[in-house]
Order: sequence, then structure tokens, then C-alpha cells
Amino acid sequence: MRINEKIKIRNVAGEQIAMLHDKDMMTRVVAFNETALYLWNSLLNKDFTIEDAANLLLEKYDVDEATAKNDAAAWVKNLENNGLLI
Repeated sequence: MRINEKIKIRNVAGEQIAMLHDKDMMTRVVAFNETALYLWNSLLNKDFTIEDAANLLLEKYDVDEATAKNDAAAWVKNLENNGLLI
């Protein structure tokens, strides 16, 4: 899978957000916490798997493998649900 490189993260009032515009002229805002932004920046412009994201979490944070895999899977699902992956 791959992050949609057309989506840009912007800092708005101290929050890291992606603004998504759909064909119905609606705007959706997706906010990123520090961990989500770390994964986004680390995996942007790369093909990756949930395991790749989990490995990044294991390298940066003091979490066990099961937690890292669950968190990585939840992050990917959130990206999928918001149309941020291609």
C-alpha cells in the first residue's frame, strides 16, 4: 500500500491536519497525533505494509510487538477509511 502523495499535512493552529475535498463539495478534516504523523512522514513516498509501520513503532516507542502491530493496523485502517491510501 502507499500513502496518497497528493494529500498534504498542514499545521493549523498547532494541529497537524489533512483537508480532504470530495466531489460533493464537502471538506473532511483528519487530525494527526504525534505518532500518526511520525508514521506518515516515515512512510510517505514508499510502498509499505502494516508490518513496516509496526517496525517503526517498535524502533521509536517502548511497546511490545503485539501492541505495535495492533496500533499499526488501526493506523492503516484509519487511513483507508479516510481515503488517504492509494
